[in-house]
Amino acid sequence: MKSAASSPSGLTPQDLWKMYNLPGLNGGKGQLIAEVIDGAIPTMESDLNAYSRHFGLPECTVASGCLTIQNQGGKHIPNGSDPAEGLLDVQLMHAVAPQAKILLYIMNSDNTSIAKGPADIIKTPGLKAINMSYGFDGNGKQFEALYNDNPNHVALFGASGDDGYGQITPPSIYPGVIAVGGTVVNGTTETAWSGSGGGLTNLYAEPAYQTKYGIPRANGLRGNPDVAAVGGTPVAIYELGKWQGETGTSVSAPIWTGIAALVNKPITNELLYGLAKSQPDSFNDITSGTNGKCGFYCTAHPGYDYVTGLGTPKNFVANVNALTPAQAAALSQP
Repeated sequence: MKSAASSPSGLTPQDLWKMYNLPGLNGGKGQLIAEVIDGAIPTMESDLNAYSRHFGLPECTVASGCLTIQNQGGKHIPNGSDPAEGLLDVQLMHAVAPQAKILLYIMNSDNTSIAKGPADIIKTPGLKAINMSYGFDGNGKQFEALYNDNPNHVALFGASGDDGYGQITPPSIYPGVIAVGGTVVNGTTETAWSGSGGGLTNLYAEPAYQTKYGIPRANGLRGNPDVAAVGGTPVAIYELGKWQGETGTSVSAPIWTGIAALVNKPITNELLYGLAKSQPDSFNDITSGTNGKCGFYCTAHPGYDYVTGLGTPKNFVANVNALTPAQAAALSQP
């Protein structure tokens, strides 16, 4: 969903900093995060520069070393059919972590290439997180091992989808991926977004981190999403020379990808669920709103729910950065 305008309308970087207790302009220094998207985006630098100038963010260009663009297979890839997706992802990652460097990995526009793409860069030295604001066809079983081959614990953030309850696909359903749902913001109040993808998948067993936390009524299956961020309230994005108001979990996921560059430890699902149990003020627990008409599984409620997961960031950045290595290791135990 989008609406074009000559001036920005929607949430700004400064709004996100305030909402989620983020450090602002100084966040992300020395960190590297990545975006994977199918198809080239010719206006990436010009649109990102316009966005940055308007909101007072640092310049992020190839020449400055902030932005790196790589093509899958090292060959020319044609323009994508939905450049807005990559533009909004990168702009939000830059908004949340303005000092971080960004690797833009352009994939070929076929299901196998998209499914394999994150694994192509997962072992990039120093990489903290990869953003995946898409789903791909099939059950994903043949590609799961690629996502599990993650020795550096790169945070893999997958959008949970925009079609409400039950409409969840790979990669967000993988136990090794952090699935991100969406919320709506009204002033200082957040509620579940009606489009936030969620529910149980019968393709993957309940992972140990969800069993240990005690997510309700899981029936031994992988619950989705794990966390959430704003998705149903428009954010201001500069796309193809115009301002747009964007919504969707494609907004929510890159917010969390940026947050990975603000903390001094790897973000894993084990850490997220462990922190939610030991320091619940790390998250804003979303307790109202629905993403369907199926009762319990479609309704936000205290604690973990299948619409917004553990919730949105509250004191997350400060709490993670305050953990000692030993505390972080203890929380991350399966």
